[in-house]
Amino acid sequence: MISKKIYLFLFIIELLLSQSEIFLFDNISVTNGLSESTVNVIMEDHNGFIYFGTDNGMDFYDGYTFQSYHTNSFNQNSIYGSKVNLIYEDSKNDIWVATDLGISRLNPYKNKFTRPLKVDHLNLGSFQNIEKIVELKDQKYIFKSGFKNSLYIFDEIKDTTYCVSCENVEFLNDIYINELYLDQSNYLWLATSKGVFYFKDNYVDLIKYKKFKELNSANINTIQKGEGSDIWFGSDRGLGFIRGGLNGSAYEFQNESDSISLVSNYINDLDWDNKRKHLWVSTSEGISLFDTENNTFTNFTETPYANSIKENNVGEILIAEESGYLWFKTKNYLGINSLVRWYDTNIEDYESQFNHLESDIIDPKSLCDNNVSTFIEDRAGNIWIGTYGNGLSFYSNNKSKFLSISYDQENEWGLRDNKIYSITSLSFGNMMWIATDYGLENISSDGSRDYEYSKKTLDVNYIYDVENINDNLLWVASDRGILRVNVDNDEIIRFANSNKDSYYNQILDDLIFDIKISRSGDIWAGTASGLVILDTAKLTSINFYSGVAIKVIEEDVKGNIWLGTDLEGLFILSDQQIKNIFNQGNFEADGFVFDQDYPSGISSSNITCFKEDIDGFMWVGTDVGLNRYDKSDQSFDHFFVQDGLPSNFITSLEIDDENNLWVSTKNGISIFNLDDSTFVNYNYNDGIENIDFHKNSSDKSKDGLLYFGGPKGLTVINPEKLNLNKYQPKCVITKINKITYDDVSYQDYLYVSNESDLIPELDIDHHIKSFSIEFVALNYHETASNKYRYKLKNLDKDWVKSNNIRIATYNNLGRGSYKFEVQGSNNDNLWSKSSYLKIKFIPHPLLSNVAFFLYLIILLSSGYTFFRYRIQKQKKELDETRKSEELEKAREFQMSLIPQKAPKYPGYEFAFYMKTSTEVGGDYYDFFPQDDDSMYVVVGDATGHGLNAGMMVSITKAGLYASDFTEPNKTTSRLNQTIKSIDLGTTRMSLNMTRINGRSIEFTSAGMPPGYIFNNEKGDSTELLVPGLPLGSMKNLKFKSSNFEMNKGDAFVLISDGLPECANSNGEMLDYQAVEKCVKENGDKNAQGIIDSLVDLGVSWMDGLMNDDDITLVGIKKID
Repeated sequence: MISKKIYLFLFIIELLLSQSEIFLFDNISVTNGLSESTVNVIMEDHNGFIYFGTDNGMDFYDGYTFQSYHTNSFNQNSIYGSKVNLIYEDSKNDIWVATDLGISRLNPYKNKFTRPLKVDHLNLGSFQNIEKIVELKDQKYIFKSGFKNSLYIFDEIKDTTYCVSCENVEFLNDIYINELYLDQSNYLWLATSKGVFYFKDNYVDLIKYKKFKELNSANINTIQKGEGSDIWFGSDRGLGFIRGGLNGSAYEFQNESDSISLVSNYINDLDWDNKRKHLWVSTSEGISLFDTENNTFTNFTETPYANSIKENNVGEILIAEESGYLWFKTKNYLGINSLVRWYDTNIEDYESQFNHLESDIIDPKSLCDNNVSTFIEDRAGNIWIGTYGNGLSFYSNNKSKFLSISYDQENEWGLRDNKIYSITSLSFGNMMWIATDYGLENISSDGSRDYEYSKKTLDVNYIYDVENINDNLLWVASDRGILRVNVDNDEIIRFANSNKDSYYNQILDDLIFDIKISRSGDIWAGTASGLVILDTAKLTSINFYSGVAIKVIEEDVKGNIWLGTDLEGLFILSDQQIKNIFNQGNFEADGFVFDQDYPSGISSSNITCFKEDIDGFMWVGTDVGLNRYDKSDQSFDHFFVQDGLPSNFITSLEIDDENNLWVSTKNGISIFNLDDSTFVNYNYNDGIENIDFHKNSSDKSKDGLLYFGGPKGLTVINPEKLNLNKYQPKCVITKINKITYDDVSYQDYLYVSNESDLIPELDIDHHIKSFSIEFVALNYHETASNKYRYKLKNLDKDWVKSNNIRIATYNNLGRGSYKFEVQGSNNDNLWSKSSYLKIKFIPHPLLSNVAFFLYLIILLSSGYTFFRYRIQKQKKELDETRKSEELEKAREFQMSLIPQKAPKYPGYEFAFYMKTSTEVGGDYYDFFPQDDDSMYVVVGDATGHGLNAGMMVSITKAGLYASDFTEPNKTTSRLNQTIKSIDLGTTRMSLNMTRINGRSIEFTSAGMPPGYIFNNEKGDSTELLVPGLPLGSMKNLKFKSSNFEMNKGDAFVLISDGLPECANSNGEMLDYQAVEKCVKENGDKNAQGIIDSLVDLGVSWMDGLMNDDDITLVGIKKID
């Protein structure tokens, strides 16, 4: 019998445990890309990139990859030295790096180092031990060196470096400088071994600060900025405070031997909590927290046998402002410590929890090493911890979203088995019954077990489902029938197929897959051979044999029963049909089965689960996607991996109190927002032990908790406390990669974010074949789950969703100006603000607006010339000369539009030839390599001669360069629409287009002569003629295409009509048969040999005559 008294005890335990913080670290080492295992310094720049200084150079980290900087003795643009001691970012976003050899400065936009200091006249050793860099006004920088207690100023405008401490020997003699601080009024403060000093803004006159009493000659260990212009000083004689800067009042705080004063006068470190307006003080006798509102201290000291700090002598401290956690080191214990403080409303006071965190070699989520060197908080509240000799540890500010409960052999009151097949929650205490490989277990939502029934006790081998009525009656689906278990008295009643004993009740089948308790209180059970309905009051059954295994059952709000099968789809019983079942004992059910010819039908016949939302839609899970059934038109909407699901195999569904749909799959859990139809996916990194969940193993508690079961235990979800990542990341455009038509690539570093005041502009000139834009969202928690979307305005209408792809690539961008916009999200789909980049395409000079203006001038000039020719015949010779000159320029222009070098394409060689006629014609050829590794070959011939033909070729080339190449016939159709829309009168463009993709050739033609295919194996050639009208004839032309394959030694020859229609001295044309014969006889040659043979054929035929039309030949040869 189950006792409900235990639930109060479990609640108290859960309340206590809920205050305990679990510290899990992600560790980063050289195997992840870190340059060296010793991390001396960590710095976050203004964008949020992380820099690590190691004993082997500096690393730049964006959450995905490391970029390492190493010294090169022969390269002045490399980092100066290997052991990095200090990293500092100045107001220009340059990165200063102090190493064992000296100082260098990184310009991130050029990705190059310089060595700005000229120190030949100074002691070089002073710059090999730099401990502090402070940027002053007027482009000056001050450096504190540990060598001989030196201070140096670098004046960038004057390009000089000089010693400041050397000018103030009387003050600094026998005094050690511990710290520097530049206040808001540009006064430079010095914490020294003999009190506080400051420089005025000329940084020449050093003055002793004398408003302190005890601190006047004390050893000032540290300086800390406070609220506004307030300054705090920590010393060996207490705490100093200056309100409002140099001219403000000075105060001192010492230990007064009471509980509300400073815990000790010997202060090691200070840190100001700007969010809570508190000052944290580490001392030799503990930690003090100063409350600025009531001027009192709260002290934390070592207390034996209690949760307290490990020891009183506390060193470096860091208050993580986002979380409120205090991180600190102690003098004698390795590792790192954390103080978690919260306000307890029950006692109306603050409670604290101390954690001493150490490395554990068997725990990969523990601190990577106990020898901690440095630690910082980034802007998202994450903690980065560097160590001496074992890399670094990362602690995320984001807590686990879910609770996973699994079998633990050391916990005798926990789960007895990990595999959870079914869950039914009870109405009190967040308790539930679960079906496992052990049997039935009664557990709480935190995994504490109160009662159980083994499979041996139940006399079953497998349990498929468990449901409950009034908390005390369990109904169990098993391989040995249906069991009713009374948990008040442990009575078990079995309903099975056999009737050997009196306590057996006859039902259709022993193998029961699913049970549903209807609102009327009846049990609906799916069996291996049909349906069983049990009257729970009379304990009688109605059996329906169908020969179909029913795997899952659901009831909707209208009382309809939904039946799911493995292979036969789903069936729906209306409430009226259900009444007929009880009255007549038989029924016919309507259903749905997968039909690929019915796109609005269900996506699979294998039904795994059902769930109805509050809007009345029934959600149906299958092994091939998620379906939403609309009862109004009996149609299904589908959701698959490409829509955001982590897997198409849906195992279970639950609706939370906010009408969000939770989906368990074979690859994690998703939440589907019904308002905007978006998925957010969760996996191991979110606290889920299961990735592969069991079918229909889920439930929702009375308090709104969701439970999902799988092979690795139970996942508990509180939708109201998901601990979502609320940090909005910055999305930074980092780099531009450009590739020219000569396949030369180069890069530009940008680092453009949404905080940039001006949007930079990128010029893409006509030499650039393609370019790509790289970007990154700076969210370091679950970086792999970051997502990206971008669009290029004036090109993309909608966002291009690239998921976790951080690069956008563009090819052959058309003329004009564009604006690139990109956003990145964190792991919980919180999107950044947009970052922008302006892009301007600079076309080839011959295709520029100036060029087209010149073409217009030429056109007008030609018209004027022709008019003058007709009315002034006496100027014929002069006009002919002018025309000849203009045509020669046009011929030069025509030749500039065609390639002069054969392209490279794997497995092929190309050759080409063009001979212009006595008048400039309109022949044209070109090659267009594509990103999908295909190649397009174009050969064209504009009708007519002269300027119109040249203009047509220019328009064709421009249209092709702006084209989105798909199938050749479709690309040709789009080009035709472009040419027709410009309308050059009767001028037309004949053109063929060939797409090469491996061995496959696709060929289309618009009014061009045939192509000739040479078959090397047969030694024969065939003519390939694809009929079609020239481009510009009609607007909506459709073109046909022909496909064939080329093997090694095969060739394909493309021609204009200039060669077959060239005439000899008798006026006879060469004709096409002679061309085909020449291809057949010379097809076994290489590409250039075939073209040379055709050229010789034409030369021999014309016998010294000039061709009347342009002759263009292109040969394509398959060489392997």
